[in-house]
Amino acid sequence: MQIVLFLIFILLVLLVVVSKNNSFSKNQKIVVTSVITVFAIGIYIYESSVGNNAEYNRDMVNAFRQGKTLTCKEYKVNKEKFLYISGTQTFMPKSSETTLTGVIVKVSTCKAD
Repeated sequence: MQIVLFLIFILLVLLVVVSKNNSFSKNQKIVVTSVITVFAIGIYIYESSVGNNAEYNRDMVNAFRQGKTLTCKEYKVNKEKFLYISGTQTFMPKSSETTLTGVIVKVSTCKAD
């Protein structure tokens, strides 16, 4: 995704620079290029953040699947008491755990012990 966005950014900059001299003034070209650059940087930062969060969530799920206990807010999540729901990236208690009925724990709130 980042490569595609970078190529679109380069294309837009080239279009602004190569456009007819009388269609855009020099100042307008600078402003348009600056705006495009700011948007591209914002998109890059957002994509990097999403990628880092996804990697962290994968690490937590892998730790859970390996039998490690995770600390998620006030809950201790492990394979004996919880199930991992991949569609929502949450942990839900097994039906045998009546004291935890209704608890839903997001993977992003967990830390490996």
